[in-house]
Amino acid sequence: MLSPAAAQLSASLQARAERVTVGRAILIEAFREALPGPASGERARSTLATLLYEIADQGIISLPTARTKWDAGSPALPEQVRLPTAATVRSPAPRRRVSWRPELDWAYGARLTASQTEDLLACNRWFRDTHNSTYRRTPLPLRERSYEIFRHEKRLDTLITGALFAPGRLTLEQLATYREPPPLAYRRLGGGDTVLVVENSDTYATLRDLLKPAPGRIGYIAFGSGRAFEASVECIAELSDVHRIVYYGDLDAEGIAIPARASINGIQHGLPPIEPATGLYRLLLAHEPTAGDIIASDRAHSLTAWLPGELRQAAHALLTEGRRIAQEATNRNELSVDPLWRW
Repeated sequence: MLSPAAAQLSASLQARAERVTVGRAILIEAFREALPGPASGERARSTLATLLYEIADQGIISLPTARTKWDAGSPALPEQVRLPTAATVRSPAPRRRVSWRPELDWAYGARLTASQTEDLLACNRWFRDTHNSTYRRTPLPLRERSYEIFRHEKRLDTLITGALFAPGRLTLEQLATYREPPPLAYRRLGGGDTVLVVENSDTYATLRDLLKPAPGRIGYIAFGSGRAFEASVECIAELSDVHRIVYYGDLDAEGIAIPARASINGIQHGLPPIEPATGLYRLLLAHEPTAGDIIASDRAHSLTAWLPGELRQAAHALLTEGRRIAQEATNRNELSVDPLWRW
């Protein structure tokens, strides 16, 4: 599943599916339309690059392979993206005589595929059948509402990344539903203002035990559980007196992308940007890497932009050489005798 921000941007791009190629101007327009806050922030370029790579990884868009199709910024942004399904989307479904509910007035002028029309008809019936029922319009979690409307609990998971949920069209609020973030497992360590989030369970347990006697600034330690943290980051807003979030994960493409994507979501919920746990990453980079995926240089630059400047060059070399270092390399024995990773 796409992260919440990537789903919003994807929907905005999919609404422009009459174009096989989406140029830079339209790409920026879609970004500003879908995510006006992040698009106007100081990290807008990095945010857009992070989201485009995520959407591309899901096969929703294609990024250019030629270096000449990217700009010279840091991180680089594409001059255009391709919508692989655009050729089929361009052919609209045969027009049907439908009386759309007021919530779907925009559908009269929209170019819809047969599949999109069927999905909208299901929503239309739900709007019709519930318009006088406060009880039926009481908000439900996404998959419960999805089952009620489509008799398929995961249908809305797919639809919210597509054209039907582009700005000015369907919204989760209209359907009286919301994305329920997965729970965030955490432990209170002290009175500090910082949450330390750890990607994997064994390293979480190690750091929890080592920090417990003297946590310093660390008020909470949380288990990120891989990509689940991209959504569960929202739960940190429920913790008291948190002013800083730091993250420690694997040194590979996915391990670095997770906190960058989670940070975008967290900022939209009023949380501070997620920072790297610099001391732990510095220690991790001293370990021998193992085989991993080879990452293109431009993408590696985009990923490592999240890391502190002192570590970027080494991390970039690691990724482009097809190497990785799992966070478990910094084990309990090492961390218990080396105090330099602490804040």
